[in-house]
Amino acid sequence: MKLKALTEKRAELVEKMNSLVNQADTENRAMSEEEAAAFDAAEKEIKDLDATIAREERARKLAPAPARTANAPAAPAHEDTEMEERAFADYILGRAMENRAGEIQLTQGNNGVIVPTSIANRIITKVRDMVPFLTLADVVPTNGKLSVPVYGEDATNYIKADYVDEGTDLTDNVGKFTTIDLTGYVVGALALVSNKLKDNTDIDVVGFIVNQVAEAMAEKLEKEFINGTTGKITGILAATNGKTAASATAITYDELVDLKHSLKQRFRGNARWIMAPGTYTELCKLKDGNKQPYFKEDEYKILGLPVIESDSMPEMAAGKKAIVLADLTGYTIKATKKVEITLLREKFATKNMIGVMSFGEYDGKITDSKKIAVLTMKSA
Repeated sequence: MKLKALTEKRAELVEKMNSLVNQADTENRAMSEEEAAAFDAAEKEIKDLDATIAREERARKLAPAPARTANAPAAPAHEDTEMEERAFADYILGRAMENRAGEIQLTQGNNGVIVPTSIANRIITKVRDMVPFLTLADVVPTNGKLSVPVYGEDATNYIKADYVDEGTDLTDNVGKFTTIDLTGYVVGALALVSNKLKDNTDIDVVGFIVNQVAEAMAEKLEKEFINGTTGKITGILAATNGKTAASATAITYDELVDLKHSLKQRFRGNARWIMAPGTYTELCKLKDGNKQPYFKEDEYKILGLPVIESDSMPEMAAGKKAIVLADLTGYTIKATKKVEITLLREKFATKNMIGVMSFGEYDGKITDSKKIAVLTMKSA
């Protein structure tokens, strides 16, 4: 028998043993003699299969690798990915109790957990697609400390060019280079997977876990990149440049124009409005003297610039920063290059579920405040 067939047979026997145990547990009873005999027989067959698999693996290591001609095609990359995903699903659902080196390509995480590279990449990609900051900001994928050089300047202290007459000096630049350090704060997400998935072959287990973990991490990261947490990630709402509205609960067309023009012209081309859905709804209701709306609700643009809606942005309320207008390259994110995964089988066993925990390191800070402006509602 081929190694793949042996492995599949072993997985079937493990599943049979788990089914016998679960059946007795569900009915709150001991195994019957027939069930115990079936369990012992399956266990013995697994031991025999393990010995056979081990011998075949040793034989493969000793056998010379077949030569591949120059024109012979290499194995498609998607086959390796499919093998990783099948093995990962089997491991999660208890159909394979261990991973053997050489069967699939996996990477070892720092916490000792085997992490399939393709699964980690799918989670990272999906999180990036869900969080606009991870595509529009200055994102640096790294697992180490990141130091960003910043030239300190403001409206009265900046580098400028001027005419130079013979015998005169240029004005000294008084700004100073500093660095903003981005370290790495661990962001984790926990997805619960029902053991009933074992019996449902129509469900993409890996896809389900990727979506669950990515959605949880995306929601947390978007909240942090906007609001931040003291001593952790610094949110974009830490920006202080901008305007203050005349009202605590309403925004006018003129105030939007003022906010747009508070950014230098060269930063407006890539700028985005960021606001809560409720705020955007109210702006779409603004009308001119002829009762015509200034903005079309389905265009997601204000004064020609795209709008990003976020549930993490504050609503219009006294003292709140209700709108951000930013060229997001002024915000730097240190993003994780890998996701580490660990399983919790026993912790959620009483709920008939498996916990899947994922961890990644992120940090974010404003690195060019000139590219970011906020509209703050009037204090009460």
